[in-house]
Amino acid sequence: MLKAARAARMRAYAPYSGFLVGAALLTQDKRIVTGGNIENASYGLTVCAERVAIWNAVHAGHRKFLKIAVATDSAPPASPCGACRQVLWELAGNIEVIMGNLSGEQIKMPLLDLLVKPFGEAAWEANPVDDHLPASEETWRLPVTFNPIGYVVSDYPEPQKLPENYRELLSKVVIDPEFEEGLYRLDEEREVIVISHLHQVRGYTLKEERSGRGHQVYGVFACRAPLRPNALAQSTVELVAIDKNVLTVRGLDLINGTPVLDIKTVISRKPD
Repeated sequence: MLKAARAARMRAYAPYSGFLVGAALLTQDKRIVTGGNIENASYGLTVCAERVAIWNAVHAGHRKFLKIAVATDSAPPASPCGACRQVLWELAGNIEVIMGNLSGEQIKMPLLDLLVKPFGEAAWEANPVDDHLPASEETWRLPVTFNPIGYVVSDYPEPQKLPENYRELLSKVVIDPEFEEGLYRLDEEREVIVISHLHQVRGYTLKEERSGRGHQVYGVFACRAPLRPNALAQSTVELVAIDKNVLTVRGLDLINGTPVLDIKTVISRKPD
């Protein structure tokens, strides 16, 4: 949780105070939603990381939460402000609050130890949205959030450095130890599919000349161009070895640090 909060801290917008804060909120279904503090020249409009995280989570459809981690560069670790405590109480209830800093210090306590006499109830019974769960055909338009399960370790710092013989080279996929059990019996596979997020990709074109197709014009969904609406990649690689939570693979076309979203097995096609 604190690692996720520290990562979220690096996406904060704090040009006025210079005090970066990251928050990571754990939902009941084990999803992590993050936020960073967002400042404004009109100081009163500044919003704390904790509120950014909880608002992101609620708007993404989450209603039940287990804990929140807050990361700052201060000693002792900073605690949520009064406004954040009140918002957390109403939207998340008496969750565990984990406060940490960059030096490894941690403080844990229930929210009600920080907010002794909260205002209002921590309940959702009066929320009309819960009485009318999304049934509209338009709900598919809502953004979908994914949490990476690991990352790539390769010798390619940027897409332009990917060598032509990458299919012969070895890379590693490091899976979060939390998901290591999910690798059970994966070593029985000769090939696996690595689904990832191309985190450095910006923008896309729906139709253009494709260098990998002899410079003929193709639509983005008819080719494997990295510039895509959702910047997702699917790479089929040879599985060389597994050491606990680290996969050694051959033929991975992803740069160092690429977030991995999933590992799937290859389904062999039955002969016609």
